[in-house]
Amino acid sequence: MEVNVSRMPNVALAQAMRRADCSNSGLASRVRQIAQNDGISLSCTHVDVKRWLDGVKPRSATARFIAEALSQKAGMTFSLDDIGLGSVVTPETLEATLAHGGGISDVGSLLLGLTRRDLADDPVALESVIVPDAWSEALIAWLLSRPEPHQARENARPSVGVWDVHAIRATTEIFANMGFQFGGGHARSALIQYYNREVVPMLNGKFTEPVGRSLYAAAAEITELVAWTAYDLGRHGLAQRYFLQGLRLAQASGDRMMGGLLLADMSHQANYLGRYDQAIQLARAAQEGCKDVSSATPMALFHAMEARAHAGNGDEAQCARALLQAEKYFNKRNVEDDPPWSRYFDAAELASEGAHCYRDLRIPSQAMEFVGQAVDLCDPMYVRTLAFDRLVQAASYVHMGQPAKAALVALEAVNLAGPLKSARYLRYVRDLKADLASFGGEDSVRALNTLIAEKYPSLGG
Repeated sequence: MEVNVSRMPNVALAQAMRRADCSNSGLASRVRQIAQNDGISLSCTHVDVKRWLDGVKPRSATARFIAEALSQKAGMTFSLDDIGLGSVVTPETLEATLAHGGGISDVGSLLLGLTRRDLADDPVALESVIVPDAWSEALIAWLLSRPEPHQARENARPSVGVWDVHAIRATTEIFANMGFQFGGGHARSALIQYYNREVVPMLNGKFTEPVGRSLYAAAAEITELVAWTAYDLGRHGLAQRYFLQGLRLAQASGDRMMGGLLLADMSHQANYLGRYDQAIQLARAAQEGCKDVSSATPMALFHAMEARAHAGNGDEAQCARALLQAEKYFNKRNVEDDPPWSRYFDAAELASEGAHCYRDLRIPSQAMEFVGQAVDLCDPMYVRTLAFDRLVQAASYVHMGQPAKAALVALEAVNLAGPLKSARYLRYVRDLKADLASFGGEDSVRALNTLIAEKYPSLGG
């Protein structure tokens, strides 16, 4: 049950026990019960609690049980840091967030540990790497999943109701709109703080089955946003772990379209990282798993993600086929039938996907046709999307042999983006800068390079 000994008493644990009005024997009893609920037989007495107070470090799983026991007793959330046991969470615990299977009761604990690392800017989490096999395992598990019975937790805290779920959805919308305007890095620390303190504890709370399913769906949606902001900042391993746990929440909720969205997001990320075959599989899994339940707009999105992956692979025929399917679904859409999260995927967004496809295929005439539609139709609020579209347009001008026009459009994009906090956007700028490297004599190219050097010193002079 123990891993190492510290000479320093655990003052934080003692303070937490006083706040929870919990004795040594009472804590030991609660820890045993929580472990038993997780299917673990744990030998724990007041003697063990005394040793923890004296500075003995329990194993990471036991530390989680202690935090949960005190949280339930006090009716408030204690993190591992709050009880002086943050140091016992090992990299292996981080890797557990790659698993899609297991009981839904594990997800809250896994996300609590992951968000704690995220908030602390722990390099182990921030610099974690993508594990491609985790994508394949998750999509199979999701496709083969069946409805899950509700597990009643009579003594759990906090008590969760319908209004709590509404609050999560409203807050998610606010943060999502900020991301569209200012990039994934803007206000992300506030998002993670809210997610860690307000949302994650609810997952281990007390609720009826209908509220529970709505809670899991709302939690999956905000987890998707947390994952996307990490992806937008280039923290790919961290993003993958959030995406996977979000998919598990969507599965428990029974919301197949939300599960499809998370798979489509993972397809987008795989494509960005050059793993085109896996991107295709993830997009097709979203289509297959939602074909009998999805409204038209999400299906259009799922096919657009497949098209992006085929374009990355250089397969023009398959890309055109998938884009045509996306357009067919989109033409059948009725926004009243769609989930609220899909509203962003409008005609401008679909055109933007086509533009990206033909940029990657290096067919500039087609790319320019799509990007013109995307820019004309895009809501000015979506600054990040507009900046991306302009840079796709600039890249297409390079492919057409018109570097001066490319630089002028890119100047507009960089000025439009302002302080956009997005590693993906910076990659677009870096790639375009490389494409224009042999045209440095052009006045507009020199002006662009000067502006890039001023705004983004990390990209070089």
